[in-house]
Amino acid sequence: MKRSLLRLSIPLRDPFVTAGGVVTARELVVLRLENGDGVAGYGEAAPFEPYDGVPLERAVAALSGGAGLRPAQARAAEEIARLDLEAREEGRPLAEPRKDALAVNLTLPAGPPEEVAARAREGLRDGYACFKVKVGLPDDEERVAAVREAVGPWPAVRLDANAAWDVDEAVRAIRALEAHDLELVEQPCGGLEELAAVRERVSTPIAADESVVTPEDVLRAVELEACDVVNVKLAGCGGFGPAREALREARSRGVEAFMSSTLDGPWGIAAALQLAAAEELTLACGLATLELFDARIATALPRPRRGTQSVPRGPGLGVDVDEEALREVLVERIDL
Repeated sequence: MKRSLLRLSIPLRDPFVTAGGVVTARELVVLRLENGDGVAGYGEAAPFEPYDGVPLERAVAALSGGAGLRPAQARAAEEIARLDLEAREEGRPLAEPRKDALAVNLTLPAGPPEEVAARAREGLRDGYACFKVKVGLPDDEERVAAVREAVGPWPAVRLDANAAWDVDEAVRAIRALEAHDLELVEQPCGGLEELAAVRERVSTPIAADESVVTPEDVLRAVELEACDVVNVKLAGCGGFGPAREALREARSRGVEAFMSSTLDGPWGIAAALQLAAAEELTLACGLATLELFDARIATALPRPRRGTQSVPRGPGLGVDVDEEALREVLVERIDL
């Protein structure tokens, strides 16, 4: 079995602004496994240090055989690469998708309210019915109001604070923004206890993201009554199996769930789409982010249509990135 790592740097069309900072390019590492017949499987390690605190170098070291505890993102890359290869060898999809397409939200990074509203209007014309607005900045009120005015009264507007606030700040901010008819607010604070304290004092549903990774985290969130919804990220969970367990734990406890990514590449998005379709998720997922990239690799999966993203049917992940598109963003290839 041949093993290699592909380090990628994918530029973004526009700076991606959140309460955590500004990102201009997405750094990823992809594990490639090739069998003796030349069939290859791919798994993506997508740590995002501003979001999860895991440096890319840590994932590279783990996938290169380094000692120590492997981060979840490296475990996800190992599992998905193996599953992708096995499924390609057998000519089937990696999962068993029960849907051909999934509802997806349009992610709106923070920025000047008029620019964010203009992008929301474009999304409305494209058929999106759910818009996720990044908040946690001083101009949140103007930006959220502009988006709601741009899309009208019907589409869902959800907010994502990326744990920018403490409890009192979150309560003040959410109460002020509730006038704009919010579907939910994602991760207003850092920990589950804080989310529970916020949830007691606001009427808008609260979604847990960064604070819910494992099935045990989901159970703890339920015990604390910390959230109404959980956002599951395949890379952060450590792979397909753990992410599926987290989704099933949430739904068995009466907590709704959706999936999203942290600006993952096409392999990570494809894996999440297949899992979300296999679990028949109904809430809009945050898996329509490839269009934020300014590179040919963004076309490895079809564009969303009328607010839905088609689910790749395989073989394996159903992703084939041509060599020219890969070279465009390849920083380094490491043969192991």
